[in-house]
Amino acid sequence: MRRQLRALDRAATAGPSLQRAARPRRRVGPVLPGLLISGILAGLVMLHDPGMTGYRFRQLVDHLKGNGDGSYAFVVTTPDGDPVGWDHCKPIHYVVNPAGAPEAWEEVIRGGVAAAADASGFDFQYDGTSIERTFDQRVPDSSKPPPVLIAWAGSDEVPDLKGTTAGIGGSTPGRVRGRVQFVTGLVVLDTNAYDRMESRGDQRSQQLILAHELGHVLGLDHVDDLGELMNAEYVGQDGFGPGDREGLERLHDLPCS
Repeated sequence: MRRQLRALDRAATAGPSLQRAARPRRRVGPVLPGLLISGILAGLVMLHDPGMTGYRFRQLVDHLKGNGDGSYAFVVTTPDGDPVGWDHCKPIHYVVNPAGAPEAWEEVIRGGVAAAADASGFDFQYDGTSIERTFDQRVPDSSKPPPVLIAWAGSDEVPDLKGTTAGIGGSTPGRVRGRVQFVTGLVVLDTNAYDRMESRGDQRSQQLILAHELGHVLGLDHVDDLGELMNAEYVGQDGFGPGDREGLERLHDLPCS
C-alpha cells in the first residue's frame, strides 16, 4: 500500500521533498519527494473552539491585497471532491528523532514548522525528541494515534531516499466520528542531502524542504506552477505561494470532528 501511495521527488544534488503522485523537484540538484502512508482506523478527538486567530486576519489581508493567482492540488479527496485533511480544532502533535540530523537541527525544525504553521493556520505542538524509527508501516493505535514523526535517515534504512531524493512525507488517514481525517504522519529527511546543505551553510533550503514535506503532511500534492513551494521543482521559491496558501486555507476550513 505504501508503494502505491508514495510520491517521490528527484533532483541533482540536495533538495526539497513532496507527497503522493509527486514529481521531481530541484534546485541546483535538490529533490522534494513525497510519501503518503495510508490506512483507515478509528479514533476519538477532543475538540475545542480556537476562536478568531491571526491566521484568519492574514487570510483577509491576503485576499484584499490580491496576492495573485496560483494553483494547488490535494493528495487525497473524497468521492464528493472534498480534500482529506486534519482537524484544525486541535493541535498537530509532532516529535523529532535527531539521530543523523545536522548540528543545527532545532533551528531547521523551528523554521520549517513555523513556515507551515504560518501559511496554514494549523497549530503544531512539539512533544520533544523520540527514538522511534517506524518508517514502513506507521499505523496508529485507533484509540490514541501517535504524533507526527520527523526524522533523518539514509537510503540503507529507507530505500525511498536512494539517489538524490532529499525527503519523503505524508499522513495516515483515520475515521473520526464518521469523517475521514489525517490522524498521524511522517517526514523522513535524507541525512546526506542535509549534510551537503549544512556544509554550504544553506539552512534556508533545509527549512524549506521540511516545510514542503509538511505541506504534504497537511494534505497538499505537487502542482506545476513554478511560483508555488509545492511545485515539484525548487527554483528559488522563498516559502509557500498564493496557490499553496489557498489550498492550505481549504484544508484548514474543513469541519472539525
